Amino acid sequence: MEGKMGRIVKKVIAGILCVTILVQGGILTELKVVKAKVSSMKGIDVSSHNGVVDWEKVADKGYEFAMIRSGLGMEPEDDFYKDVDTQFERNYEEAGKAGLKVGVYHDCGARTAERAILEAKYCIKILNNRELDYPVAYDMEKAGTFAGGKANTTEIAKAFCKEIEKAGYTPMIYSSASHLENDFDFSKLKGIKVWVAHYDVEKPAYSGNYDIWQYTQNGNVEGANTNNGKGGCDENYSFMTAESVKFFKDTVTLGIGESYLSNISLKPKGCTDSIKWTSSDKKVATVSKNGTIEAVKSGKTVITVKTGSGKKDTMIVIVKKAPKTVKLSWSKKTMKIGTKYQLKPILTANSASNKISYFSSKKSVVSVDKNGMLHAKKKGQAMITIKTFNDKTVSGIVVVK
Repeated sequence: MEGKMGRIVKKVIAGILCVTILVQGGILTELKVVKAKVSSMKGIDVSSHNGVVDWEKVADKGYEFAMIRSGLGMEPEDDFYKDVDTQFERNYEEAGKAGLKVGVYHDCGARTAERAILEAKYCIKILNNRELDYPVAYDMEKAGTFAGGKANTTEIAKAFCKEIEKAGYTPMIYSSASHLENDFDFSKLKGIKVWVAHYDVEKPAYSGNYDIWQYTQNGNVEGANTNNGKGGCDENYSFMTAESVKFFKDTVTLGIGESYLSNISLKPKGCTDSIKWTSSDKKVATVSKNGTIEAVKSGKTVITVKTGSGKKDTMIVIVKKAPKTVKLSWSKKTMKIGTKYQLKPILTANSASNKISYFSSKKSVVSVDKNGMLHAKKKGQAMITIKTFNDKTVSGIVVVK
C-alpha cells in the first residue's frame, strides 16, 4: 500500500499476463512480464493517497470489491477523529453506490497488544455500525510492529482481531508474504482471514491459506490512481467468493452404515468461501460440516452444497442394505501375460457398498487397481481378495500363463 506506477493487465487462458510499463518523459524505460494464477474477482484498496476516487469508473472496469482505509493507527489516545482517513466516508458511500462489495483496513501502529486494542476501538468508532461485505483488515507492515518478536506480533494481531470480532465484524490480517510466513504464529490465530501482499509472482510465497491477494501496487485503474491520476493503484484478487461449486458425481449409492466424503470442485482454486451442507432427508442420510455423508436407512435423499456467495449444487444419495456377503462368479481364473480383466463382485440382493477394496497377494504376477482391473504381468499365480466397506470378503486364485 505504498508508491504507484502504471500497469496494464491482460487475461490469458491459464492465468494473467501482467505487463508493467514505466514511462518517464514519454520514454519507455521498463517492460516487465509476469504470469499470475488468479481469481476472476478483482478489487482495489484505496486511501486518501488515491484522492477523490471515481467509483463509477472503477465499477465500469469490472472491479467488484474495495478495501477502504478507515484510519491511520497513529493518533493520540481518545482522539480517534484525527485517526480517520480523510476519504473514508466518501469512499464507503460511493463504492457501495457503485455496486462494489466493501471492506476496510486500518493501519497498525501498535507495538503492544494493549495499543492494538485501542486501535481496534478507534476503527470500530470510525465504522459506527456501518455494514460491510468484506472483512476489517489490520494493516500490519510497519517495522515497529515486528520489533518485539513473533510472539508479540501474534498477540498484537490477536488483540485487534478479537475486538473487531466482538463488534460483529469479520477480522483479517494484512501483511507481506514474508511477514506472514515468518512473523506470525497462526496456530494462535485460527479462523482469522488473511490478506497477503506479494507482487510480480505466479502465487504468493506464503504457505498458509489466504483470502485476498494484493498482487500489484502499480495497477492502472482509471479513476483511482494516485498522484492525480499519474500514479498507480493497488490491485487485488479475492478468493472469498465462490464462482461455482459442483459435485464430482451426480449420484452415489451407499450401504446402511457406510460413510462417504463428498468430493466437490470449488472455483476459483484456493477459494475460501464458506460452505454449508444439507440433506433433504436426514432419516436416510446425514451430512456433516465437512461433507461426510452417513447412510442411515434405505431410501433416497438429496445432498445440497451451498457457498456463502449463493452458488450451489446437488447430488442424489441412494441408500441400500449393507451387504451380507460378496462373491465372485469363479474361484479360479486363468489369464495370459499382458491381458486385463475387470473384476465384478456380486453383492447380496438389494445391498450396496460404495467402497470396495481389492488386493493381490503377488503384485509382480498379477496386480489390481483401485477399480478392480486385473493386470497379468508374468507367469505364476496370486490370490485376489475383494473387501466391502463392512469387511465382507471373497477371494479367488488367478493363474497367469
